[in-house]
Amino acid sequence: MFNKQIIYCSSGIIFGGLFFVIHDAIINHLSYLNFKFYHHIVFGSPWMFLLFIYLLLSGNFKKHLSSSNYTILIIRGAIFLPIPFILFVSLQNISLAEWTTLHMISPILGMILAIIFLKEKINLFTVISIILGFTGVLFILQPGFNNFNIYYLGPLFGAFTLALQSFLANKFNNICSTLGFFIYGLLPVNVLSFILFYNDPLIDFELVKLSLFANFIVLIGMYLFTYALQNSQKHFSSVFGLLYLQIFWSFIISASFFNENINIIVISGAIFIIISGLLSLHAQKKQLNDY
Repeated sequence: MFNKQIIYCSSGIIFGGLFFVIHDAIINHLSYLNFKFYHHIVFGSPWMFLLFIYLLLSGNFKKHLSSSNYTILIIRGAIFLPIPFILFVSLQNISLAEWTTLHMISPILGMILAIIFLKEKINLFTVISIILGFTGVLFILQPGFNNFNIYYLGPLFGAFTLALQSFLANKFNNICSTLGFFIYGLLPVNVLSFILFYNDPLIDFELVKLSLFANFIVLIGMYLFTYALQNSQKHFSSVFGLLYLQIFWSFIISASFFNENINIIVISGAIFIIISGLLSLHAQKKQLNDY
């Protein structure tokens, strides 16, 4: 029987991944237009303003935004700062499949950080889960990597920063609320985006509507993801392995709405990822039982 900690954290990663897939599909479309990352972030800023207004009116502003260690929060925000730019530029020069495959080394990096710095007890189920998950990613996406170029470094850097951000939220989980981690992580890139938008404004109501929707989706995903990694003490590496299910969501959406070609290799990859997720749940339970 799984305890509530495993259920809540795992659900955060699973459903957060679904929202990330929807967002990335929209970004893949927008990246080919005269549309920069700071346009996207500014167009989505009303959601952040509404959140601030809610905190002020509810009297919870200080409760959620006070912290015992602002340095860590600033570092997390600074780490995230270049990621939207890297995402937009990379998707203009490499395929979405190649971006996603390289970005999916995050759970491997997360496991390494967990072993070295969190002193987690890694079990065989965790290792097999991550290996099967990454294999499933390769089977489904079947990336080309025919002409390696400097833009492949973008998703690799993104994978490292995702693992590092997640590690910091887990390691310093008690310095701030989940909402605080979420807001401080996005604040620097929002400030930078408004500065860049002022020098390069873009008004297109069709793009605004699309961007608003995409931002709403990804903000929910980021909050769920932040909650999961912040609250997964002693089983960080295993819950992080559920990130591979993001590719399963991509497979489902592509097959259902875009009529993409599905073959036995792709189906095998989906099965690998499902097994990976089930093993990850068992690995989390075993890690918590070992303490």
